[in-house]
Amino acid sequence: MTDIQNIIERCKIVTLAHQPFFGAGASKMTWEIDDSISTACTNGEFIKFNSDFVKSLTKEEMVGLAVHEVMHVYSKHHLRRGDRDHELWNVAGDYFINLLIQDAIDAEVKRRGVSCMKLPDGGLIDDKYRGWSTEDIYNHLKQESENDEPQSSSQGTQGGEENTAQGSDEQQQNQHGQGQSTPDPNADGEKQAASRKETWGEVVDAPANTPAELQEAEREVEVMVEQAHSLAKSRGKHFGSAEELLDSYKKPSVDWKSVLRQLMQSLSIVDYTYRRPHRNTHHILSELGAFIPDYHRENMGEIVVAIDTSGSCSSEEVTQFLGEIQSICEELQPSKVYVVQCDARVQHVDTFDLGQPFKIDRIHGRGGTSFQPVFDWVEAEGINPMALVYLTDGYAPAPDVPDYPVYWGVTTQKQGHLFGEVMSVNFGQ
Repeated sequence: MTDIQNIIERCKIVTLAHQPFFGAGASKMTWEIDDSISTACTNGEFIKFNSDFVKSLTKEEMVGLAVHEVMHVYSKHHLRRGDRDHELWNVAGDYFINLLIQDAIDAEVKRRGVSCMKLPDGGLIDDKYRGWSTEDIYNHLKQESENDEPQSSSQGTQGGEENTAQGSDEQQQNQHGQGQSTPDPNADGEKQAASRKETWGEVVDAPANTPAELQEAEREVEVMVEQAHSLAKSRGKHFGSAEELLDSYKKPSVDWKSVLRQLMQSLSIVDYTYRRPHRNTHHILSELGAFIPDYHRENMGEIVVAIDTSGSCSSEEVTQFLGEIQSICEELQPSKVYVVQCDARVQHVDTFDLGQPFKIDRIHGRGGTSFQPVFDWVEAEGINPMALVYLTDGYAPAPDVPDYPVYWGVTTQKQGHLFGEVMSVNFGQ
């Protein structure tokens, strides 16, 4: 048996003994030497590694590497990237999984005084991301790299020409031991993320090309995690984050469009009339001299639909927003619809009367994010809407509460600070 094989087998045994939740996954996947890569990677089926890199690690770091790759798979990072930037997705994934791994390390230290694994020096970890999804972290990092000012401003930022998020990236590097060299001020956030990522293992997309293959791959991961959790629990070595991961698999998918329609339909007026017989039964009952009243829905009043066109919302998301607005308005038939495009300020407003074709020619904005300007615009225009619908990724401070209903369609988990009816929007990525 070669030295590399000894290292791998010892790593599997130690992980199974002290961290069985992760050890089960590490043992299930195939380990392969691939000296064409700089560190290690996984696609859910294998863990490939550079032999020189593995030899350079301590025993604890080797276990940490194995657990790191396993957690990418447990989190389905190889199945969820979509069209997101590969390098930035890896960085977001690291921020997500390293917090969970650190929790497992702390639990093991509490249990037996020492841990069999160690996160690498410079590993990306920041407690501010606790409770965030990988998608949320990705959007936040992307927004930091694209916006011209930090997002801490209560009114957001305007414009998108100058990238001043560099200081935030540099501060994160210093906080997490990423080196002392000064980043290139002209490099964008995603390139810096890529340079950071080269120091540790990564996740690559699974070899699944069809929806059916992706669904099967997801189910295989879920089965793997369920088995790993059962093994760890039987040995008394499970921890809360594993159960939270399992719970996330079981959360039902909610059709936000149906929920929004139901909520807004409750605002419209429904009445019954005997002027028109029920179209399905009048031909039978009219012969008996009886009629069933039909119902009709009066048109809704005016509604305002705000679209977040800041840099953190992709063009695809904004396009999806517009499509959903059209379908909702066709069904509810408001007397007038104001479509407000807003980033850090109101950039453009389109007004559509009942029956007028719904068409938006272009997207305006792509700067920072602030919700308040939309509500200020409604007040300034003297509009008293039946409701306001705001479609956004949620990354801005909550505005002042108005005296009309507000419905939020949010593409991330950044929702807790918002008032009114808040619904999760999932476009299937």
